Amino acid sequence: MAEPTRVYVVFATPGYDTARLHVNRSVMGPDGRRIPRNFVSNDDVLAKLQAALPEVEFVRRDLQGGSAGYDRLLGEIGSFKDSIDGVVLVGGAVIRFQGVSGPGQQPLAFTGLPTIYVDNLFKLQPMPYKVCREEGRVVLAELDREGILPPEQSEAMFQDLVEKVRIMDALRRLREAKILFIKSPGSDIDGVDFKVLPPRYNEAIVARIKECFGTEFVFHDNEDLIARYHAIGEDEARPVAERWKAGAVSVQEGLEEEILKSARLYLAIDQIREEHGLEPAAIMVNGEYRAIDEGITTTTSLAMTEFQRRGIAGAYQSYTGTTLAQLLAWYMVGRMSYVHDDAVDIANDITLHMHCGTPVNNVWGDEELSYKIRDYTTGAWHEDLKRRDGAVPAEVSFPIGVPVTIWKVFPMTKRITLYTGTSVDGSEIYREWEDVICRNKLPVKVDDAEAILWHHDVLEYGCHRTATFGDLRERLKQLATFIDFEVEEWDR
Repeated sequence: MAEPTRVYVVFATPGYDTARLHVNRSVMGPDGRRIPRNFVSNDDVLAKLQAALPEVEFVRRDLQGGSAGYDRLLGEIGSFKDSIDGVVLVGGAVIRFQGVSGPGQQPLAFTGLPTIYVDNLFKLQPMPYKVCREEGRVVLAELDREGILPPEQSEAMFQDLVEKVRIMDALRRLREAKILFIKSPGSDIDGVDFKVLPPRYNEAIVARIKECFGTEFVFHDNEDLIARYHAIGEDEARPVAERWKAGAVSVQEGLEEEILKSARLYLAIDQIREEHGLEPAAIMVNGEYRAIDEGITTTTSLAMTEFQRRGIAGAYQSYTGTTLAQLLAWYMVGRMSYVHDDAVDIANDITLHMHCGTPVNNVWGDEELSYKIRDYTTGAWHEDLKRRDGAVPAEVSFPIGVPVTIWKVFPMTKRITLYTGTSVDGSEIYREWEDVICRNKLPVKVDDAEAILWHHDVLEYGCHRTATFGDLRERLKQLATFIDFEVEEWDR
């Protein structure tokens, strides 16, 4: 069983300044000292964090005992650093070494761990913020400990702190994660994405992802997937296929055989998962399984949609950068993401995001996205059947008028790329929208599409990206701070 996320919560002070506490705004505390009338105590802060994030183990430490206590805490964090996932430093930073430049001003903020420094509203702020930004893994939060703001604003400040702790939790979960990757031994990881890769790329990308995130790969030969596919009968697969059809708003006529093939692929992949004893965070299948000579003319896109219903990110080709983005979005905000190729429409300031497979659950809102099942747009055409090979959970009804973040993680260069926009209705802009290129299409209105297009370079950035509904810009910048990555904002 995975270890829980462990976060140290360090209270540097009681949380208020007695010397500046006006009598009209205070009451007498049980110890005979005045406290703010609506004061949120250190005990209260910890209790609220525990209630909001029950899956996180919060280790409380109160900074006391002068320099000796400070040094003891630094020593403790240093000794247990490998089992600590972050530090929340709350309330009126005590600068340990006045007059010392750099991180030495406040060593507690420079332990090398992801750190959230939490200011108390209306308190003097002696923290070395500039140094934290330049040299630390520190993001800022603020709490209204004295009830100076309206309650809804005070609560919003607390929720902001919670969401930043969720990033620490996401990184911990990623360290425990395993990705099941079904591929032929000689194929390149990310070969579909970048097209041209340096020598020994497979070894390099696996090692870098392990170094940056702790995530491990479990490899399985796709020849075994093909053998398992053939061993699964239609009767065994039919209940899965019927469930998929029942969930669709419509099913194109004549696709029953292709839907059954997709269900057989899903069951074959699940057998492999069970054989390895895995509860994988993600499953990737390289494109070689689509072997016409073997009678497998469909893709695993329907299968991946089903895995995503189970909380497993799925990709029917190997894109490590988008898979990492999918996992981080799932862990940070509880949303599944859509992986796609893209095109840019300069005239309309729209970026177009297109692929066959997509999740239908936990994408936006409380309900699954509605979908149709139609033929595969680039499969072989059968004139007698009036359809193409391949079945997909296509033509999802993406939500319209909501924010979207387009992003990707690059472990080799330690970068995150991103831009944001708003989803729009493609049928109002383009003719024959349903039958253009891929079945799933997400048009996103941006401020300056041409500026975004100038960043495209398949050799540097690949040709796939991740779309997550919601504006994650600030969260991704905070994530990058925690892991020491750079952020490229393609629209800024």
